[in-house]
Amino acid sequence: MYLCRVRKLEGTPDDAGPIAPWSPLTSQLIIDIASAAAGERELDQILHETLDRLRFEMPLTGGSIALVQGDELVSRAAIGPFADEALGQRVRRGPGLSWRVVETLEPCLLPDMRASEAVIRGPKARQAIRSWLAVPIVRRGRGIGLLEIDSTQPNAFSAADMELLETIVRVLSGPVELADHYAAEQRANQLRDAFIGVISHELRTPITTIYGLSKMLRQRGAGLDPDVMVSTIEDVEAEADRLQRLVEDLLVLSRAERGAMDIEGEPLGMARILRRVVEAERARLPGRVIELQAAEGLPLVIGEETYVEQVVRNLLTNAAKYAHPSAPIVVVVETVEEEVVTRVLDEGIGIANGDTERVFELFYRSSSATRMAGGAGIGLFVCRQLVEAMGGRIWAAPGSPAGTEVAFALPAHREEDSAS
Repeated sequence: MYLCRVRKLEGTPDDAGPIAPWSPLTSQLIIDIASAAAGERELDQILHETLDRLRFEMPLTGGSIALVQGDELVSRAAIGPFADEALGQRVRRGPGLSWRVVETLEPCLLPDMRASEAVIRGPKARQAIRSWLAVPIVRRGRGIGLLEIDSTQPNAFSAADMELLETIVRVLSGPVELADHYAAEQRANQLRDAFIGVISHELRTPITTIYGLSKMLRQRGAGLDPDVMVSTIEDVEAEADRLQRLVEDLLVLSRAERGAMDIEGEPLGMARILRRVVEAERARLPGRVIELQAAEGLPLVIGEETYVEQVVRNLLTNAAKYAHPSAPIVVVVETVEEEVVTRVLDEGIGIANGDTERVFELFYRSSSATRMAGGAGIGLFVCRQLVEAMGGRIWAAPGSPAGTEVAFALPAHREEDSAS
């Protein structure tokens, strides 16, 4: 069972009396959060600062703040031992408690998760969290997100805690809306510049090459040596393939710039998709060893087949670009808790620990990558857009003992809906 009401809470004794007035420390907390929010334009910094200050005033284990993006609630800030599971999590609009809080504009307290039918997303959090409290972030009568806190102890939160969170989100709503609009505008400008840059520079090379080689074949084809003819046709095919991949990435950039990255997922078999893509890449890269290691009994995932293929192709292209031609590329797919994880492992130039997040930024390329091969710096950015739009996550790490691992996880298909 659960109860979502503003005042009287399940688990709160009838004789608990009126809510105690806030202490000077609590009042100062509200003032500090209001001051930080008003003076900071970076949205994620505002949200993280709010959570960080809350941990010193409330009996919480962790917490997160999620904002509405289209038909998804996207976790933008998180603290506590389960922050890695929460951060970046996307919850599609549905009957779950998180969306219910946002749409009804009513706070919700679960004094004991084990006595309710609610399900927390994230396997570690699901096993440990006992209490959960969420309040909507409301602006102009519309839910724009929610702030939630949790505890590994049952009955951890009170009516006073709910009152405090309601006050904090009222303080936050204005700055959050302004910062969100500012961030969206900055992002749209960045993506628009990227789109123009790729059209202006990256598309020119394959188009020029295809045009030049095609003209040569038309004018001199009859007199060309057969080996030269075959080599020229292979070059045209390679540049056409490169052009097609750039256009696919540009389409993703265009959709991201318009904020139209919503994807209607369906159950997919990862092993089947990976076999098809790996075989195609082997044919495209003759002499390159690409191994596929697929675990038995993989569950279906939720995703969009065309975009899963695009992600895997981009990752394999990236691995081949920065690894010696004789070094193998290994694709491993397995079930890890409630996700299906696909890892692409190479023995190339590797990645520094400080670059594991930056490689997914638009246009970012490390100095070692720039020296070794050309590129637009959009491939991994596109992969992140697609994976996160499918409700998954993507990351990079140094390989063992050398090279790079880039992996992505998609949620395993489950019949039942999550409650939160």
